[in-house]
Amino acid sequence: MLQTLKIENFALIENQTVEFKNGLNILLGETGAGKSLIFNSILFALGMKADKAFIRFGKKQMKVDALFTNLSEEFSQFLQEQGFDFDNEILLSRTLTDDGKNIVRINGQIATTSMLKEVGQKLVDSFTQHESVSLLNSKSHIVMLDKFAGEKVALLKEQLGQIHEKISQINSQIKSLGGDEGERERLISLLKYQYDEIENASLHIGEDDEVKERLKVMTSAEKIFEAVSSSEALLSENAGSAINSLQEVSSMLAGLSNIEAISSLKERLDSCRYEIEDIVSALVDIRDGTSFDENEFNALDARYDTIKNLCKKYGGSIDAVLQFASKAKEQLDMLDEGQELLEKLNAQKETLLASLEKVADDLTNERKAVAKIVENKVEQELKELGMKSSKFAIQISPLKEVGTSGRDDVLFTFSANAGQEVKSLSKTASGGELSRFMLAVKNIFAENGMASTLLFDEIDAGISGETGKIVGQKLKNITGFCQVLCITHLPQVAVFGDNFVNVFKVEKNGQTYSETKSLNFDEAVEAVAKMIGGDNPTAIALNHAKEMFEDVKNRH
Repeated sequence: MLQTLKIENFALIENQTVEFKNGLNILLGETGAGKSLIFNSILFALGMKADKAFIRFGKKQMKVDALFTNLSEEFSQFLQEQGFDFDNEILLSRTLTDDGKNIVRINGQIATTSMLKEVGQKLVDSFTQHESVSLLNSKSHIVMLDKFAGEKVALLKEQLGQIHEKISQINSQIKSLGGDEGERERLISLLKYQYDEIENASLHIGEDDEVKERLKVMTSAEKIFEAVSSSEALLSENAGSAINSLQEVSSMLAGLSNIEAISSLKERLDSCRYEIEDIVSALVDIRDGTSFDENEFNALDARYDTIKNLCKKYGGSIDAVLQFASKAKEQLDMLDEGQELLEKLNAQKETLLASLEKVADDLTNERKAVAKIVENKVEQELKELGMKSSKFAIQISPLKEVGTSGRDDVLFTFSANAGQEVKSLSKTASGGELSRFMLAVKNIFAENGMASTLLFDEIDAGISGETGKIVGQKLKNITGFCQVLCITHLPQVAVFGDNFVNVFKVEKNGQTYSETKSLNFDEAVEAVAKMIGGDNPTAIALNHAKEMFEDVKNRH
């Protein structure tokens, strides 16, 4: 429920904290005092569309904090799933600056306006403006009807969910086997082409690097031959070559090998000579293997293109290409062996689809039967609320496919006047009619799908006397399941209240302010007496107001 509302610089409200209680909270005050501003500030805190025009004149920003307590188990679970910290209460804070910046916090954590709105819709139903009424969202109609229907519909929906899950599992298996017959043949053809293309290429790991290096050598064959031949000559062939020079020096030092220092140097020179001789041998091998054959070059170039194309198509490397081929072969083998299994799966699927249709038909029939009951109950409620010519109908039309909730599209329709066809709620009801319609629906659906707090404005528009008593009684009835905040101008409605907040205007230093005050019982009696007899109620009006309160008290 909404426990505390703190409002700063919201239109005529400069700084007010309003405390609400469980049960029926009645907002009283003269027309224009600012009662609707209280509701507008609540809606602002819940993420509804914000207008900078509501920022109090001369101020840079407006802010509203709304504290909700006694959270339902379902709502607490929702908060946990969204990652918000809470301890059986939630504080919604929203600030709007004069440059249009929104600052939103949920229990102190930064949040988005869309998240705030999602949270707000689960906490409060507002019957003040058409765009704020959750019941005008046709997606909620099937949920409410199903909750009213109870266990039988719930079981049918559970069966639908189980059948859908089984069909989904079978579809996954069929897909792994190639899908239907046509898809399967296409997949077999594709896999066979891919496997054969790779297999016929006879790739081996590292071949791409080998071919690339060989092409590089052949491309530079002439340069390599010249460089290697010249290097070999300088190292070994010429009279003054490196090997000959080292050999001569070694021979000259051989006669002095009894001198340790010279002997060590000779050994090092011999090592150098042996290393150079080895290098020369390698150069000779390179020279002898270096030649340019155009046919060989073209063949290598074509092979390299083949390798590149396969890598591009099947994984980026030869290793990935070979793995792709292995998996393709496995899938081909499975497809070849899976024909019998595929036939069994398709047969199982057909049986499940037939069951799905049967359960969906049963669900539709059950909904239609329950819809008739709800229609009669709502129309009876509307008659008691003074809307004797109103008509309520639940339209159930088929969807193209059977989903987890069946094949039904459910729409609540309404007509307030005789001779008019029923239409969707947003196109038919005025503010007062809509509020009374919502009150009737809430009385029928009781706790099913109800938010923890309901806001009612204009609910007494166009009614008086006995109808007002009925409206008050029905408002009182639904407080058994939720908290109600109601703006009213009728004493017959007001006396059913459990908590009273008076909204009034004051002038200070040439400025107008809307302020609030929680009323005790005697003050509430006086406020109702003013509704009966004017600003200066007589003793008769005061006694009448007390009697009205006593009458309600005796009923409960």
